[in-house]
Amino acid sequence: MIYAIQVLRGIAALLVMLYHYSDYLKPVIPGANIGSLLFAGGYAGVDIFYILSGFIIVHSTDRVGHSNPVDFAIRRFFRVVPLAQLATVVYALILPIQPESRLLWQSLLFAPRVDADPPKFGFPVVHQEWTLTYELIFYAIFASVLVFTHKRRVVASALVILACVVGFQWILGGPISPYPNGVFLPANSHGILSSEILGELGNPIMLEFVFGMALAVAYSRAEGWLTTRCNPFAGRLVGLALAGLFLASYFSRNDPGNGLLNKGFGAACLVIGALFLEGSFRRLSAGKVGGMLLSCFLWLGAVSYPLYLVHLGISERLLRFLARHLLELRVDGLWGFLALIATSLALASTVHILVERRLIHAGKLLTGYRVRLLGRPETPKSAPLLP
Repeated sequence: MIYAIQVLRGIAALLVMLYHYSDYLKPVIPGANIGSLLFAGGYAGVDIFYILSGFIIVHSTDRVGHSNPVDFAIRRFFRVVPLAQLATVVYALILPIQPESRLLWQSLLFAPRVDADPPKFGFPVVHQEWTLTYELIFYAIFASVLVFTHKRRVVASALVILACVVGFQWILGGPISPYPNGVFLPANSHGILSSEILGELGNPIMLEFVFGMALAVAYSRAEGWLTTRCNPFAGRLVGLALAGLFLASYFSRNDPGNGLLNKGFGAACLVIGALFLEGSFRRLSAGKVGGMLLSCFLWLGAVSYPLYLVHLGISERLLRFLARHLLELRVDGLWGFLALIATSLALASTVHILVERRLIHAGKLLTGYRVRLLGRPETPKSAPLLP
């Protein structure tokens, strides 16, 4: 396990949750929106997730049994899709007004809804699930590349993504933008694919996966030096300096949106900085107090995906229902903010134990059954991570 990656998964989910709950802090100090001051930059958690995803996919497919394209697709499907669809169905059922059937099936299929507001292109039933469409596009590209090459999977996937970003924006007919929220969408589209689908396939937010993949290659080559030969003080200094750049981007009053040229730059600095601190994380795990603190962040990383799915919508409605009917209270202010965090963490942990683990296990069972039935060609224990 790379401690830095697991810790950052938890931090990314926490930032997104705090960003969505920040409005609950408006009444705390009248006239000063403390929630906005502290957490307005929390949507950068999406950029962190995308960079981590690119890193994890390259790192995980370097291991035995994880580079077969069919196995990869099965594992990724069970890791992401069923839990998101379950969250969609549950939230649709508890809404006071049921969503229209078109919105529901578009959400279940992770399809864009409208030809406006890139990179979101309309919100699904569970609003934050708009980000999963890009994850699935990335997985599809990576799995397709694995059919043809393992050794060159990074450079091939990067070239395909770059071709998509340039090519599909060119098909849209406007200027090719490097900004996710700047993709040109024509007023009328008469092609086979709608503007919103072309806009998603060509959105430059996909370049964050490329950055994560490149970072995985660099880390695989420098891991031994970073964890054994790099001066601990120098590593901490570089790591903290890069984390400082992230904080400068996070607290900036400029609100440009996602993407490597926007908040994604700070997210990239944070991920690189955390990898420089990997040796410090490992030393921290050896101590009693440090080990307990690290365990908390590792647990947060483990429940990060269900936390991401349930916090906005399901947890809110659950807490509001309990507060209204059991305590006759409104969920608001500082206590409401803290109660929402506690409820979301508890619900995410429950979903992780009862549902997510079983889905991941089901994916492993299915790949194991496929291997026993059809067999698998020999795979090197550690194929080189060449770009």
